Amino acid sequence: MLKSFFIALALVALIFSCQQKPEFDPSSISVLYVGYHPGKPMPEKAPTSWTSQERFAKEYKTRMPAFMSYLKQYFNTVDSIDCREYTADLSAKYDVTIFDENVKPIKERVIHTDPETGAFLSMEPAIYLPDDYHHASLFIGHPARNLGSTLGSKLDWYCLCLDRHAHHTKLNHEIFKGPFEVNPTIENRPTPKPILKSWDGGDMPAEIPMWEVNTEGYHDEKGYRIGMVSRGWGFEDSPDAEVISSGVCDKQKTAVAIGRHGNHFLWGFAGSPDYMTDEAKQVFANAIVYTYKHKDDKFIAKKYNERIATKVYADELQFYTTEKSYQESVKFYKSWNADMTKRSNEIKEKQAKGDELNEEEKMMLGFRPQPILTREQYLQKNIGRNSWSKETGLDTVKIVNFLKENRPYFYSQPDGFYDLQVDEDAKSLGIANDDIKILDAAISLLEEGKDIEKAKRLLWRYTIEDFATANEWRAWFNKYKSEMFFTQSGGFVWLINDPDANPDVKPRKDDELVAKTKESKNELKLDEPTHAEPVSVGAILVEGEREGEKQVVIKTKIMEGYHIYAFVPAGEAYIKTEQGIELPKGVKLVGSWDKSSPAPYPGKDKIMIYKDQNTFKHKVKVDANVTKGTTIKCWLYYQCCNADICFPPKKKEIVLTL
Repeated sequence: MLKSFFIALALVALIFSCQQKPEFDPSSISVLYVGYHPGKPMPEKAPTSWTSQERFAKEYKTRMPAFMSYLKQYFNTVDSIDCREYTADLSAKYDVTIFDENVKPIKERVIHTDPETGAFLSMEPAIYLPDDYHHASLFIGHPARNLGSTLGSKLDWYCLCLDRHAHHTKLNHEIFKGPFEVNPTIENRPTPKPILKSWDGGDMPAEIPMWEVNTEGYHDEKGYRIGMVSRGWGFEDSPDAEVISSGVCDKQKTAVAIGRHGNHFLWGFAGSPDYMTDEAKQVFANAIVYTYKHKDDKFIAKKYNERIATKVYADELQFYTTEKSYQESVKFYKSWNADMTKRSNEIKEKQAKGDELNEEEKMMLGFRPQPILTREQYLQKNIGRNSWSKETGLDTVKIVNFLKENRPYFYSQPDGFYDLQVDEDAKSLGIANDDIKILDAAISLLEEGKDIEKAKRLLWRYTIEDFATANEWRAWFNKYKSEMFFTQSGGFVWLINDPDANPDVKPRKDDELVAKTKESKNELKLDEPTHAEPVSVGAILVEGEREGEKQVVIKTKIMEGYHIYAFVPAGEAYIKTEQGIELPKGVKLVGSWDKSSPAPYPGKDKIMIYKDQNTFKHKVKVDANVTKGTTIKCWLYYQCCNADICFPPKKKEIVLTL
């Protein structure tokens, strides 16, 4: 009996162990490394990420082999390909792709210039990855931006200036926990000067905790490769993105050196495994595993404009109004001028001795000290370029009050260049645009039939949806409001925390709504014709090509099988279609009617008919003294027939308002 009990217990344990999910094996992750293959011809010119052609040539031979040797210590399947031979379909064969260099573009950059003056007009960036690229990818430095920008990646190019130490690092993050064990060594180091000089770094201590990632960096002045950081403001304003660490660079403390957006991971530090610390090697391997875990995460909030301003910019502008900010600027330029003057004089002495000068020294011979700006010039430089500065002038009190008062209502056009605008629509409601109540209020205006144009502007500006009715807007809002978030870096829009629930469109500019509204006013939706009313007739008044000119447009929609008559020769009983306009004083006809082309009547080719949809247009000239609200009456007189019946003639009159 006891023996049977233990046998049954063993069977239960066996069944339970079989039902347990097998433990994940990180070594099973397959990895593709994309970089320069040492067996391929080296580019004639070093990429901009290297400060020395000689150093690039040296590392060209060893960088890919170093990565391959290193990666194979952690993962069973590791392959590589030269970046110039990579195609996006290859990434589908691997769990994670590591991009260490730019790949060959599938569409080259296009620069548009004025054909007459040659002046720059616009630029279409190069495209490296197709729009449907969705594979888990880890980027080492600058390829993150170059390859991901057209896809909407937040891993943008803030600065190619990252050295070798990390700071403001979230050591409790998963990549520092495993699966490969790591115990980061943290030590205090001098706080980078750019942080102390930035608008939000004045309260930083002289030293801050740092973690050594690479054993060498470009600040060592040996020509090593430079890392890249992304913009920190707005980086985490969507649930699909996270900042893990900043690093020593020439930007502020919020610059992103390690971070993730969707299934794209930024490892901004440029060192190859030959120059990674042992700790960094473990963390980098963990980052690959972490990227794999997010392999199915698509971008939700897409960032298409690197230079879009977020509301944090308003806080920065307040700093520029302070005397402290101005005096620090003066101090910097005085010190810089003194150092550069001393350096220039040394080079001139060298030249006078007959010594040969290098390119940098030759350039320094033309050095001229930078002018020290007055306080007014300083304010003009930092404040005067903003679109709203005409309202405040350079009065610092007015500027600060303006920025504080309007911060809840600031927004940026999707293509704005570090420029915030005040949303007077949101301000009139007293609701911040990053408060979801703004959408509820706009929809309520539509439902109540109040301030409809304002409601449409708000919904156009802060969503990427485009519903036709208030009921549709309300149904959408009620369904998703608990899942919505507001992204500033993604275009100042409310999105649903589900990549498949949002339309695949970009945020819209205000002037696009104006154009859309104008276009919709030029559209005429006719009722569907019926057998009882086989001809549907309508008319609209649209703007003309010249000032003071408009156009009367009469349209018809004729039921299939029916027709009206365009031309009836003598001897036939049918009634020809006529159209006309009754004009008030101050309005005159211009030219003649522009009509759709008719078709021959079957069996009687001398009779011409109108079928399906037709348009009758006539221009009118409106004098400047004609008051708004004056009406025009237009009409269409026709007889409708089919093969079996002819209706009595009918005159359809329509009144249009100027």
